[in-house]
Amino acid sequence: MIYFTRAKIITISAIVFLFSVSNSFKAISQGENPIFPWNVELRAGPSFPTGSLANRVSTGFNVGARLGYSVRERLILRTDLTTELLPGILGFDDSQIWHYSAGVEYLFTDQGQTDWRISAHGGMGASTITFDDISELASTNLSFNYGLKLGRGITDNFDWFVSVMGRSVISDSQNNSSLDSFTTFPITIGINHRFNLNDKPVTDKFEQPPN
Repeated sequence: MIYFTRAKIITISAIVFLFSVSNSFKAISQGENPIFPWNVELRAGPSFPTGSLANRVSTGFNVGARLGYSVRERLILRTDLTTELLPGILGFDDSQIWHYSAGVEYLFTDQGQTDWRISAHGGMGASTITFDDISELASTNLSFNYGLKLGRGITDNFDWFVSVMGRSVISDSQNNSSLDSFTTFPITIGINHRFNLNDKPVTDKFEQPPN
């Protein structure tokens, strides 16, 4: 069984988050302004628990949604809401986790040159975990998320994608009577829709930034 200590979770989360942020600063100063700056993502797939959580639940299911805004062609600011439903094992109750986060996503591919979209993202927020019929174990804790995504354009403003994510929750068994820090790994497929709130006619996928 894979087990992640709190130090390992924080270290991995910090590395991925700082990598995303460092590339984001570069993307802000370079690149083009997308004509479809807003994007909405819907996804679903299995979730794999690790750490102390894996002693109570087994592989479950997750559903998530994301709202993003592209400040440059390769940089997306994102807010995310995800829920994971994990069935209990060994007599333990089923668990549900809600993740709320904000972060950045960096695209490695140029949308003007290829239909493929490869990206990495990182963020932080909070996670609320509950267990059926045991309200005393419910808690909300600091959490980090990070992941990779591979997608392909269907049209100019629709993509399908597959993604692998890590969601690390920093908790303490002294404050939560059964759980230390843990990580879940959702693997999802989904669709992303890009759009523009303006009435301006679209003549190209991207426009050059003003001088």
